[in-house]
Amino acid sequence: MTRPVGWVERSATHQVFSRQGAGMKIAAKIFFWLTAVIAFLPAAPQLAAAPELAARAGILTGTVTVERAGKQEALKAGDPVFIKDRILTGAGSSAEIVFIDQSRMKLAAGTSLEIAGYVYNRSEKIRQGLISLTYGKVRFAVQDLQEFNDRRFRVQTGTAVVGSLDTGFIVAYDRELPRDEVCRGGLATALCLENSIIVFSLEFPGKPALLTANMMTQVCGPNLPAPPRFATPAELARILAGLDRIGNTEITPSVPTGNSTGCPPK
Repeated sequence: MTRPVGWVERSATHQVFSRQGAGMKIAAKIFFWLTAVIAFLPAAPQLAAAPELAARAGILTGTVTVERAGKQEALKAGDPVFIKDRILTGAGSSAEIVFIDQSRMKLAAGTSLEIAGYVYNRSEKIRQGLISLTYGKVRFAVQDLQEFNDRRFRVQTGTAVVGSLDTGFIVAYDRELPRDEVCRGGLATALCLENSIIVFSLEFPGKPALLTANMMTQVCGPNLPAPPRFATPAELARILAGLDRIGNTEITPSVPTGNSTGCPPK
């Protein structure tokens, strides 16, 4: 019998649980992601047959454009943003986008992404978001809709997918690296700011990495995610550069309580 995309062996799931040493609550969350969320990825193009409102532009600085139906125009604060819209930021620019469920994302300078799909249905208690990051860096603040039955929020790059239900995180993607770099297939970097997120390679969706607050990982080309570890202060400063504020609030991660390998300090 042909197994559907995203199907995961029970033993693999148990390995994820044991590696992370998490409690039952986190374990249940990971099981949900492994068995259900990947199915959302191929379904995204069918979410809306016609332009459908996904968000509105918030605070903008510098040059920000939106590409819609093959045409580019300047994006202004308060403008509607639709599913399939591509948003681009120029040098020295940034753009904050507020989704219809009040989740937010902030694009750093030199970023291009597409809102591949967004569903928000209060009566059916469903929120599904899918962002396709072509290049650049973005910070996300995902609304915690605890009463919803489905609240998946995904960010896909050329090498990896980052998933969240209810938290803050940053995703960066470099699709072209200098020739002397070891990574030659594009490099995705994920930093969790609070609670937890998962990261998996497009080539190995059944082998995710679990990140908690202040932990980071990278996915190089078709490889598995690097072992999650706590980001150093220098790495936190570099990744947060240009993204330290969302809306009118400055949000910074707490001080890491472990060493760079994710283990408690000795």
